[in-house]
Formats: sequence, structure tokens, C-alpha cells
Amino acid sequence: MEKVPSAVFHGLFSLKDGVTEAEFLRAFDAFYSHLVEMRYARGYRILRRQPLEGFGNTLPRFEYHAEVEFPSLEEDRACYEYVKRNDEPVRSLHRAMNTKVKRGSADFFLTVCVGNAARVKI
Repeated sequence: MEKVPSAVFHGLFSLKDGVTEAEFLRAFDAFYSHLVEMRYARGYRILRRQPLEGFGNTLPRFEYHAEVEFPSLEEDRACYEYVKRNDEPVRSLHRAMNTKVKRGSADFFLTVCVGNAARVKI
């Protein structure tokens, strides 16, 4: 059975006008690769929203959904404190990514794993 993360940090957001997806992805990867290298996060991914007609009307407006996996809430909290200290190099990496996000478009939340399911290979 594949081990799933205990905590996942989510971000929903849109890019600033004029910022390309490729530009943002370079900055996103640099920031989150650093958090993985520092052993705060276990992994990350970014997804582009594909709206479904007639669904999702109660969701905030967003174009992208980022997920960062943590082994536990403790690692999530330690990572938050690390970024909050605003020391280099995380300060420059975080700023390079955040300056590409449309102001006021970001929403964040944390989910905690409450159960695992076996994946069946077909």
C-alpha cells in the first residue's frame, strides 16, 4: 500500500496579468524544491483548473491549485515557521514566486489525511 501524506497544504490562486505560466512554474519549482531539499516538505505539485460548466460556482475564482505534501502537521508547522522567519534564501525564492500571483486572488487551506485506501492496479 502506498503511504499517503498526513497533511497537505493547498493554495488556490491566479497569475498577474502578463505573467506566463512558464515564468511562474520556474519560480514555483525553485521555491518548493528548496523546501523539499530542506526536508520540510515531502513533495509538491501544481494543477491548472479546468472549469466544468454548471459546477464549482461556490468556489473562489482561481486558475491554479498548488499542493504541498507534509509527513505530519508538525512538519507543516515547522515549514511555516521557516518561511515566516523571512531569511535568505527562502525570502528571495518566496518573493520571486509571490510577485507573479495576482494580488487578492490567493486562498489557502490545510487538509489532514483521515484514512488510506489501497490502489488497485488494472
